[in-house]
Amino acid sequence: MKVLILSPFPLDWERAHGGVESTVMYFLDGAAAHADVSLHVVTSLPSVRAPESRMRGAARITYLPRLRWGRAVGYAGDFRAIRRIVDEEQPDLVHAQGTTFYAGAALASGAPAVITAHGVAFREFAYVRGLSQRARGLWDAWYERRCLRRTRYLIAIAPYVAREFAPWTGARVWFVPNAISERFFGLSHAPEPYTILFAGVVSPRKAVRELVEAVAGVRRQVPGVRLRIAGDVRQFPDYVAQVRRLVAQHGLEDSVQLLGPLPEAGILAEYARAAVLALPSWQETLPAAVAQAMAAGVPVVSTAVGGVPDIIQDGVHGLLVRPGDVAGLRDALVRVLSDGALAASLADAARTYAEENFRGAVVARRVLDVYADVLRLERGGERSTAP
Repeated sequence: MKVLILSPFPLDWERAHGGVESTVMYFLDGAAAHADVSLHVVTSLPSVRAPESRMRGAARITYLPRLRWGRAVGYAGDFRAIRRIVDEEQPDLVHAQGTTFYAGAALASGAPAVITAHGVAFREFAYVRGLSQRARGLWDAWYERRCLRRTRYLIAIAPYVAREFAPWTGARVWFVPNAISERFFGLSHAPEPYTILFAGVVSPRKAVRELVEAVAGVRRQVPGVRLRIAGDVRQFPDYVAQVRRLVAQHGLEDSVQLLGPLPEAGILAEYARAAVLALPSWQETLPAAVAQAMAAGVPVVSTAVGGVPDIIQDGVHGLLVRPGDVAGLRDALVRVLSDGALAASLADAARTYAEENFRGAVVARRVLDVYADVLRLERGGERSTAP
């Protein structure tokens, strides 16, 4: 089986920017044992000046230049470059990661197209700031629906995604969560007392200001609490400035540290020392940070948004609070930081769930089963019973 994967993919494999880039890397690693499948990833980046290729194990990675003003012309030039590769290689199917640019390219490729939905653009649009960013977000939300109407085969990383997209697509849907790095499963977790980790872009959607407010309340009950914020601080500079001002306003300079973006080794070190992961977002699909924490045995406190309740049963795999509920977030963090038995119980249940669902080999097997189903459907055969 020959598969062309259209996806974001990092130039620096140690510094993947976002869950999609990471999960595709870990899928490739998990699929490496399947010698009967040939995988070729094609990615398009503005920073690439000329096409280039590398190998990651048995998988080929091709980097194409992303043309400027692509949205204005419906990505026509970018799609032609990808179509040339499709025509040259004649893959059995094309698999797009995401429901906008790469989905459009896959649907225009002429080959059977599988689309994996990692996010919900029309939901995330509500948290975009700035006129130009909102214009792009509005266009992406429109284009996502346009692609969904043409999609026949859809992989949803959580049931939440299928529920959100139900009005816009009649596609067959398979549920396959994202893979995470094997390094998280083997992590030696040695939590430092009262250490809270936030992992993600410092942005309005991630509700970092609300987290700082909650930590100010936690400190009144747990004086030694520390919050370590690991994530990009460049995308939303005005918001980051607000977060820094709030830290100063509450006198938390010694308790809150913004670490900036970290390579995987740095993120692993943060999970190893964390007593709890906090993710107070207003909107999520299936956050990589939560999956990583579950695999690493780090208790999770998160908001019950998007696909989070699909993997976290409140009180079993973690603690869930309402979005925007600063007092509830504070109380949940205090519970985990103060009750070792509760923290251990949550971590053990979460790790078991992660072992069964997030390992690269498990995810790869499920995705390859989807490929087999799609090819069978294209030939007019019956769908398999694979999950």
